[in-house]
Amino acid sequence: MIKSSLVVALLCAIGMSAAHAQPGQTPPSEPRPERDPAIDPTDGVQAPPPSDSVFDPDTLVERAIAASPTLEKIARGTFRRARRAISIGPTIGVYGASIVSPGEADAALTFGLGIETFKVPVLPSIENFQELVKERAKAKLVEQVALVFKGQRPEATALDQLVREVIEEAVQEVLGLDNIRPKTMERPSLTLAVEGNRYFDSNVWMTRLRLGIGIWKLTLAGSVSAAFTDPKTSVFAGPEVVAHFLTSRNPRASVLDVFLRADFELRNRGTMNTDTMAVGVRYLVDVL
Repeated sequence: MIKSSLVVALLCAIGMSAAHAQPGQTPPSEPRPERDPAIDPTDGVQAPPPSDSVFDPDTLVERAIAASPTLEKIARGTFRRARRAISIGPTIGVYGASIVSPGEADAALTFGLGIETFKVPVLPSIENFQELVKERAKAKLVEQVALVFKGQRPEATALDQLVREVIEEAVQEVLGLDNIRPKTMERPSLTLAVEGNRYFDSNVWMTRLRLGIGIWKLTLAGSVSAAFTDPKTSVFAGPEVVAHFLTSRNPRASVLDVFLRADFELRNRGTMNTDTMAVGVRYLVDVL
């Protein structure tokens, strides 16, 4: 009897399970307790900042480039200053010479081709400026993350403000326009020239090679020259001190040189001493 009752109970349980498992029917779910509207489950949890306040450095760079006309100004300034740092072209000038031992004087025409470079502060390239903006953007991003950890929510409109701040900081650091205005006497760096000289009274032709480096606002150069005289060609060497004056504030600037030079004869010194002191001016026409 007991066994029969158990079998019946088991069959009933199987039947009930099969009825609940029929297709199209789902077992009823447990009823959920209603939420108290006065209780906010996110209470005490800091909400993530709005999407506009998540600052991606690359995005910030793009926004900064699009929003600021300063990059165009930097590009123009970079070209102008870099172009002003070098002058290349023909030279023409005159100088007076005093031959020390005989006590004679003469004047000469000088002409040739020269290259003069100057230590002109050049503005950063656009790529360097973008890198600087990116560094500033990352610094601003760190500040925003610090605010989140302190429980403060960044404002949704902060991106435009950060763009302006980043650009202003970068511009203030790299431009300094007041300190790099074009100057009449830029600091020289390197001078290289070949030239010919023609003396008026003695009808002597000379060739000369000059090479100099900038020291403060002057160039200290050395020159080697050859004078085609009878019976032998004379060879000279000596120092030259040059002051350079750029004649324009434009990117292409010709240069007026005022020079003092000493030529010491090397080859015929035993028979004829024609050491020479010369002072003159020459003009380099910047053509490139």
